[in-house]
Amino acid sequence: MSFILSFFGTVFGVIFIIVIIISCILLGVYKMIGFNNLKSLIFAAKNSKTIKEVEYSRQKNVSGMTKLLEPEIIKDFSDFNKSLLYDIIEKNLMKIFKAIENKSTSEIKNDEDMILIFSTLQQYIEDLKNKNVDIKYSDVVFHEHAIKNYEKIQGMATITTSTTLEYYYSNSENNNEQYSNIKKQTRYTCKFVYIYDETKLGRNKKVFSIHCPNCGAPLTQFGNDMECQYCSSHFEPINLKLWKMSSYKEDYK
Repeated sequence: MSFILSFFGTVFGVIFIIVIIISCILLGVYKMIGFNNLKSLIFAAKNSKTIKEVEYSRQKNVSGMTKLLEPEIIKDFSDFNKSLLYDIIEKNLMKIFKAIENKSTSEIKNDEDMILIFSTLQQYIEDLKNKNVDIKYSDVVFHEHAIKNYEKIQGMATITTSTTLEYYYSNSENNNEQYSNIKKQTRYTCKFVYIYDETKLGRNKKVFSIHCPNCGAPLTQFGNDMECQYCSSHFEPINLKLWKMSSYKEDYK
């Protein structure tokens, strides 16, 4: 009898300790993320198939230090306007989404705002064509923008931004129903460059890369009238004294 009592006492003791540990973990998580997010996590844990959807539906936060970095940028560029930059981000991302949907760069081929990312976007679209993948974005809504980083070195200034947005997203790759018209909350990191002294570019010249929209060959001239040495296409001078998007990247896949 004493053995049985001892056995059950040990079992209940172990169970009690496990309950205490789990309670401490849940309390710690609750303090870090709040009750509503905790409920979302518990729900996702119960149904692993919805984890991706829960993460997709969670509105993301911008990552940035705008209040700290904006005065530094204005000190170097007195005409800098963050609102105008944010407008350009939204317009450019919408152009990118449309080009990806249509699997065509024809509408941005001669768009000076897109000249630095044209080659990368064109290659991505060619990959989609080769894989026969269709991607759709609809009901795009932008939420917040922030300046994430700023640096000025070797004749080139670079601003990195963070943008949160939502859209309904579809991706036909592998016929995956999980990516069929799902509402997605996401964040994009974009970079903008400004050439303030072309003579000091040095290795930065590779970052500020321009490709011929006609044949894709790299162009080595800046500012002056340009002619592609491969296909002889002529281009108007590029205004280097404007902030131009040099890259974009979605933070969440």
